[in-house]
Amino acid sequence: MIPASRAAWFVLGAGLAATPGQIRPIAAHDLRVSLAEIDSNGVRLLRLRTFMDTSGSPWMLAVDPFSLEPSLHRRFGWMETGRPLEVLDSTPWGRLRRVELDFGWRTAGLSRILGRDRGIVLSVDLCPSRKPLDRRIVRRVWDSFRHDDKPVPVSFSLSGTWIRNHADDLAWLESQVDSGRIDPTWINHTDHHRYIRGVPDHRNFLFLPGTDVLAEILGAEREMLRHGAIPSVFFRFPGLMDDSAIFGRVVATGLLPVGSDAWLAKRQAARPGSIVLIHGNGNEPVGVDDFLRLLDSERMNIRQGSWHLEDLSEDLEEEEAPPKGTDSAR
Repeated sequence: MIPASRAAWFVLGAGLAATPGQIRPIAAHDLRVSLAEIDSNGVRLLRLRTFMDTSGSPWMLAVDPFSLEPSLHRRFGWMETGRPLEVLDSTPWGRLRRVELDFGWRTAGLSRILGRDRGIVLSVDLCPSRKPLDRRIVRRVWDSFRHDDKPVPVSFSLSGTWIRNHADDLAWLESQVDSGRIDPTWINHTDHHRYIRGVPDHRNFLFLPGTDVLAEILGAEREMLRHGAIPSVFFRFPGLMDDSAIFGRVVATGLLPVGSDAWLAKRQAARPGSIVLIHGNGNEPVGVDDFLRLLDSERMNIRQGSWHLEDLSEDLEEEEAPPKGTDSAR
């Protein structure tokens, strides 16, 4: 099997071009959560979703539980192994899922990566906004790391409403993938990302009355597929606000929530291993400016290879469980 790239735009199976950086957009009908270990000629993956395209052909969204790479497949030729999901407990997906179920809701998910000599993960949230994408982020990241002569990993948290209102901006991001400048991870940031100004955070976002968490997850995935991007296995809570019940509902869909220990606009400093959060939707320019200054300050270390951006899906190690009774900064 040809693995899907972290750009998450390879499709395996007849009928679509399997060229890096682009696929024909798919209108996903009857998109459902369907977790199972699946096998095709000895290749085993975790199936996350099943759906039909407009012609009635059955498809599925899957993830490699070891590399955390997402991929799309026609369902023909794949069989369920019949084994319980517990057989994946020793894989990176299984270990992270277990840790997150035990402790993750206190930090809205994985908030940093561990290990020596780690760089940072750059995550760019694209919540609903009337403002255009701040394209300086991608341009400056590429300018800073172009000497490496390889795509730079950047994670984008996509909300369905942002996609619907900014198709041109998403197409521009896709063009940067096609040109070999960035290697994105597409994170699920819910479909509507509901927010009411003036309502306290602990009663806002996914806590708002009438919010259907499952519909929010599947709606965002449907929009990504409709625009040619394969959703990753990662999820980001709007506002980084959750509780144990909502967290459990997200994890039950197979997704791995991702938080942050360095929300730059909130003056949380980036450290080695940090998952940095900035907003690229124009709503929080102070965070973008802080990140661009960080790039400038690390220019020499970048040239020497001692400071770099990490891929969220690559070489993830378990997050240390936070002490019981503690909460993260929001």
